[in-house]
Amino acid sequence: MTVTNLLTLVKTVLALPRKRVNGAVSLLTGWWLIRLLWRLRILVTATLVVLFAYSTLGWVGLVLLAVLPPVLSFAWRVLHPQSHTWFVNRLLARHRLRHTYGSRWDAVMVACNLHVPVPGGDHLTPTLRKVTLAPVGDVLHVRLLDGQAPADFARQADELAHAFGVPEVRVTSAGPGRVELVLVLLDVLAEPVILTDVPPVTDLRRVRFAIGEDGLWRTRNYANIAAEVGGGVPGSGKTAGETSLACGLIQNPAVQYVVADGKGGEDWSWIAPRAAAYCAEDEDLEAVLRVVEQVHGLMRHRLKTQKATRGEANFWNLPLDPNHPAVFLVVDEVQTFTDTKGMDNDTKQLAYQITARLSVLVKKGRSAGIITRLLTQKPTADALPTAIRDNASVRTAWRVMSKDAAEAILGPVVREAEVSPVDIPEAMRGVAVVATDAGRLERVRFPFVDEHTAETIATRTADLRRELTAFGASALDDQGANDDGTASESEGEAAGVRA
Repeated sequence: MTVTNLLTLVKTVLALPRKRVNGAVSLLTGWWLIRLLWRLRILVTATLVVLFAYSTLGWVGLVLLAVLPPVLSFAWRVLHPQSHTWFVNRLLARHRLRHTYGSRWDAVMVACNLHVPVPGGDHLTPTLRKVTLAPVGDVLHVRLLDGQAPADFARQADELAHAFGVPEVRVTSAGPGRVELVLVLLDVLAEPVILTDVPPVTDLRRVRFAIGEDGLWRTRNYANIAAEVGGGVPGSGKTAGETSLACGLIQNPAVQYVVADGKGGEDWSWIAPRAAAYCAEDEDLEAVLRVVEQVHGLMRHRLKTQKATRGEANFWNLPLDPNHPAVFLVVDEVQTFTDTKGMDNDTKQLAYQITARLSVLVKKGRSAGIITRLLTQKPTADALPTAIRDNASVRTAWRVMSKDAAEAILGPVVREAEVSPVDIPEAMRGVAVVATDAGRLERVRFPFVDEHTAETIATRTADLRRELTAFGASALDDQGANDDGTASESEGEAAGVRA
């Protein structure tokens, strides 16, 4: 604006009637006061409340004002802790959004080179949309600028951690144009998760199985799942992880469990009162074959009759029913029965039959409501044939010693992943690497349930156990199922097998 224009503006204002000038000044002053009061609304509101309490009840009002809020908050927390926690966390999140992170967000983005310069010497920065609280730390929800990607933030994760003063920043994609920054204050996977009791699983489409790095429970959908493969070195926590999962599942009357333990020990003996079939044989492969044959026979029976008897060919299109339960077949240390190295010819033939039956269950068990879970400490092709492993849609890798072993369990995706089961420390028993629903690998910790607690749960739910013969399977003392689903006779029942 030139001097001439400025003088013209001053003359125009001075020429206005005094009333109009006073009115304009009053309006601007009022607008400024409203904005000031809005910025100080919390202080103003608190002051008005204090003045009202004192003017109404005197000193008694001030005492009540100091005592009642914490008392009411405590009562709320006792009566309904979920809503109280939600409300408090929401207040803390809003405060941290405005004052803890919002006040220095622009400076941090510039310092970490996550801004975009614009003509004129100015710049644009990603938008901090909101802050949420997680058990592991604060989560910053960010909207990216055009041309930015989550990888840009991942490359600057160390710089972001230093800027925000936290040990670690984890970067995850939250959808197109969005990213989440997890400011890690606590490593929730560092300490074991010990459960003194396990809640029952009521929905097989949402089964809690482990705790993620954000401190939240992870769930799995077992509907339309045929098989799961898990592997890890001895002592990595495979059986303990499966135990905690089984303790929740066996409390559902519409679930039956079958266990074949290749260790030959008593790691799974706790489940015997509840298991529809339990075999702890590691040398008598005939006994193991009979258990696998029984589940295989049930699968064939369901595939042939389910459409006619229940109206649907797919088990998972029907409601869960104790009279038509989902069946979990757990084969621990499966390499005991599938790795033929060192076996004599007769034993090899039994191993081939077991492997063939497991392969069919993995490929066809989904529609029959049969989930096969295979655990091994040797996830190689000779111990766990690729025909079985490649058809398992759920995979879990506890600690392993080589990248080849990690890839054998999790597949090629582990090559480019940021986390690997090879990097799990020996002391972190129970920590594993799993794939999320989006296909991204993440670390989780399986909870630990001691043997006495597991046995108590199995004994408590023993009345839910039913023989698989009640659902159309052949008896364990039958040698094996023929193609028509019937069974041929066998002589006796091997020791170590219980049905």
